[in-house]
Amino acid sequence: MDYTTLSVSQVREGIGELNRDVEATFVSLDGEQLNWRPDPARWSAAQCFEHLLKMNALMLQAAENALDDGHPRSVWQRLPLLPSVLGPIMVRSQSPDTPRKYTAPAPGRPSSSEISPDIVRRFIEQQRRAVERLQAADEQKAARTVMASPFIRVICYSVLDGWRLVLAHGRRHVEQARRIIKEPAFPKTRRQSPTGSNPAV
Repeated sequence: MDYTTLSVSQVREGIGELNRDVEATFVSLDGEQLNWRPDPARWSAAQCFEHLLKMNALMLQAAENALDDGHPRSVWQRLPLLPSVLGPIMVRSQSPDTPRKYTAPAPGRPSSSEISPDIVRRFIEQQRRAVERLQAADEQKAARTVMASPFIRVICYSVLDGWRLVLAHGRRHVEQARRIIKEPAFPKTRRQSPTGSNPAV
């Protein structure tokens, strides 16, 4: 999929599809499974979702700020050509089929301690709210309005590219989480209580 050309409706549909995929694949996993790491140098599935939750919160807020006519704009947002060049580059860099790995910016780094298993449902709820916001979005305004990256202020792109980036980046890390739970050593069964029944969640 070429994420750089998606319309607002296609981004909205893509986020909805991603949500359904996450719900079908990860909601039933318990804390032990979600926090399992293939090795100390790699993330767990829970860390993938916490990373997305943190990154998306900052991205979606930056998009809202840009669309607010009363919010101040940086000098970088006022440059005429830079956003149209940087937007597609950023979207492609985070697409699921891009092999290069990147270091997460500090505000988006997940916790190194155990993460609550409700992280998956919190991610789903965040995505659901994003879909609601996109239902009322003006595509022309989103395409011409420039937002600043919440991580590197000199990097700017259209709000539409920002939404495309959220979807591409989300799919990238959901696929990462999927690879984790397909590892041969991944704990396949939920931890049982002493009585043999599943512990209360």
